[in-house]
Amino acid sequence: MRGTEVQPPAGTQAIGRALAVLKLLAAEGTELGLSAIACELNLSSGTTHRIVRALSAEGLVAHNPRTDSYYLGTGTILLGQAAQRGFGLDKALPVLEQINAETQESVNLAVREGSESVVMLRVQSTLPLRFEQHTGARFPLYTTASGKAILAFSSDADAYVSGLPPRLTQLTERTLTDPVKLSAQLDKIRRRGYSIDEEENVAGVRCVGAPILDADGRAQAAVVIQVPTVRMPTKRIRELGERVVTAAKEIAQFVPIDRIMSR
Repeated sequence: MRGTEVQPPAGTQAIGRALAVLKLLAAEGTELGLSAIACELNLSSGTTHRIVRALSAEGLVAHNPRTDSYYLGTGTILLGQAAQRGFGLDKALPVLEQINAETQESVNLAVREGSESVVMLRVQSTLPLRFEQHTGARFPLYTTASGKAILAFSSDADAYVSGLPPRLTQLTERTLTDPVKLSAQLDKIRRRGYSIDEEENVAGVRCVGAPILDADGRAQAAVVIQVPTVRMPTKRIRELGERVVTAAKEIAQFVPIDRIMSR
C-alpha cells in the first residue's frame, strides 16, 4: 500500500480511497496526521482532507485536536460488533474463553483470506511467558496451524499446493519450504483431524489447530491454541489437538461458515 495510490474499479474511486484510509488507520493502530495519510496512500492533501472529513461526519474516523491527528472512530466499533454477530463470532468467543480457562494458553479463531490466515478472535494467555499477537494479524497459510488446518479441508488444496514455488519463503528454521512435504502434511492432518505448527511461524511457539467445517466438510476457519514450546511436550500436543477438534465442532454449530469466503 505504501507509495501506491489505490486504483479501484471505474466509478468507485472515492469509495476505494475512503476504504484505503480506514484500512491504513486500522493497520497502523495509532493516530496519523493528514500529511502522513496522504503520503502513505499517494493522495493529494485536498483529496485526503475531503475523505477524512466525510468519514469523520459518519463517526468512522475521529480527530484528536491536541495532535491534529486522526484515528478510527466509534462507528467502526459498532460496525465490527455487528459483523461479529453476523458471523456468529460473539457466540464463538465463549468457546475460546473456555479453552483459555482450561489451559491458560492463548486461543485464536482465524479465517482464510486468499493465501493468508487472518486472526479474527483472540483470547490472550495471562501467564508471564506467552506469545503476543493481535486480531488482524495475518500469516501465510503454509506456516500456521490455522492455515494448514483450513487448507487440509479446502476444496482447492491441491491447486494451492501446485501453484506454490519450488521453495517457499522461510520464516523460521523450522518452516516447511518444500510443497511436496506440505502436501504430505495436509494428508496427515486430514487423517488426524488437527494440525500442528512446530515453531514454523514463530520460533519458540508450538500451536495446534482444528478446522471449523461446513455441512460439506470444507473449512474457511480454524481454532488454534498457541503455546510456548517449553510448555508444549508431545503429550500435550495430542491433548490440546483433541480439545481444539471438539471446540471447532461446537463453533461450527452456530458460525455460518458459508459466509466466510476465501478471497
